[in-house]
Amino acid sequence: MPLDINNVVIKTSLTSCFGSHFKKVEGAVEFIDELAKEAEEISLKPGEYVFQENDKSDYVYIPETGSIMLERSTASGSRQIFAFLFTGNLLGLSEHAHYSFSAKTLTNSVVIRITKQMMKDVFNKYPAVAHRYHDVTAHILSLILDQLFIMGQKSAHQRLAHFLLDMQHRLGHGTHKFFLPMSRQDIADYLGMSIETASRGFSKLKADGLIKIESNYQITVLEMPKLLAYAEG
Repeated sequence: MPLDINNVVIKTSLTSCFGSHFKKVEGAVEFIDELAKEAEEISLKPGEYVFQENDKSDYVYIPETGSIMLERSTASGSRQIFAFLFTGNLLGLSEHAHYSFSAKTLTNSVVIRITKQMMKDVFNKYPAVAHRYHDVTAHILSLILDQLFIMGQKSAHQRLAHFLLDMQHRLGHGTHKFFLPMSRQDIADYLGMSIETASRGFSKLKADGLIKIESNYQITVLEMPKLLAYAEG
């Protein structure tokens, strides 16, 4: 469906993506006007694909609501999860003609779909918007590098602690309580460990009094300084 740029949810997702002062950037208002004309809202149910590996990479997406994971399957049938994305995150970035990964919904989700051609046209007209966009993509790259460091330097249980701190920051909305939309298997695949190791990690953090677990998905961080210290080792 066409984009209602005055919708509060859409405004929130764009602000989360491009920053609270984006409208002050030269060309930002024109960019938003172009979005209203050209971009689309796509609604998806849990388990549906925003796009799949090897699809043509003609679009970028900004989630309005819901939760999405980026994954890639191997020839042996296993998979690697690269990221979990929420409101205002940017996905579909690719310099290649086809996506090298898939984006799959974890919950009911609504995304803004933007053609890459429209983005290029706006960037050519408004360099300041292009600069802000590249700031966003540079930040995404820095987060990927941070994740690679954690994966290579931390123990399995430390990686889990880092993951929970990240989810608290992104999903806690200023509190220490948050809901995990992904399964234990999803978390294990993201952190590069078996589901048994992930489950033992949750049990240890709970037994040590660092977190509280309700129905597997509702997490409360009880001892933030201790969880931070544990994650850093």
